[in-house]
Amino acid sequence: MAKQLMIYDNIQPLSSETHRQWSVAVEDYSFVSHMISAPVLATEIPFAAGEFPVVFSATQREGEYIPLALMGLKENENLFLNEKGQFKSRYIPAFIRRYPFILGGDKGNDSMALCIDVDSKAVIKDGSKGRRLFDDKGEQTEHLKEVVEFLKDYHFRAEMTKAFCTRLHELGLLEPMQANIKLKGAEETNLNLTGFYVVKREKLKAISDADALDLFKRDGLELIYSHLQSLSSFNDLIRLMSDKIKPA
Repeated sequence: MAKQLMIYDNIQPLSSETHRQWSVAVEDYSFVSHMISAPVLATEIPFAAGEFPVVFSATQREGEYIPLALMGLKENENLFLNEKGQFKSRYIPAFIRRYPFILGGDKGNDSMALCIDVDSKAVIKDGSKGRRLFDDKGEQTEHLKEVVEFLKDYHFRAEMTKAFCTRLHELGLLEPMQANIKLKGAEETNLNLTGFYVVKREKLKAISDADALDLFKRDGLELIYSHLQSLSSFNDLIRLMSDKIKPA
């Protein structure tokens, strides 16, 4: 079955009748082992930027972009997971932390349904371990209530992120990024990274004082400079990749 939203296999609405005994325990993150990038919210950029290169990717809609935390250089190879499926980084993007839950339905509808990936390995259908979703009476546990609030906040911040990226596009600050990387291991490996966008410093300096002040007051400048600073983490990705391909 094809993955939905990169990591979900089978999203179904959560029901106290059907899933009353279920619990959840995310014991490892092997479900993102194939992901070389993960979407991040605008408010996450300063935190993610401390460990990952944060870039922007164009969506299928004209002029729409999303921020991404880069976690690998080669397709299907996440360099930030160890052999036990645990993250080497201190920060994990909210896109990944919300798994196996997600809000489903029409984004314009206030009554979006709470859903779960019923085929996830993190789901324990007999409730023998992990954190229960419902009590014996069918009421939401405190854990599930926290999940719901987390997802609502994620949805709200996703709209803020869209507005931030739209503003970057309107100001003409984003430009395509291309990187050619040579790695030496058992044999030389050449990687060509394309399809990402970054803020151009020269373009940022060229915006009007009014636009700069508007960005400042909306915390946009902080996010932009965190993004720019994060690009130095490409060296960490290259090091992780080099260590992986070193000859025995």
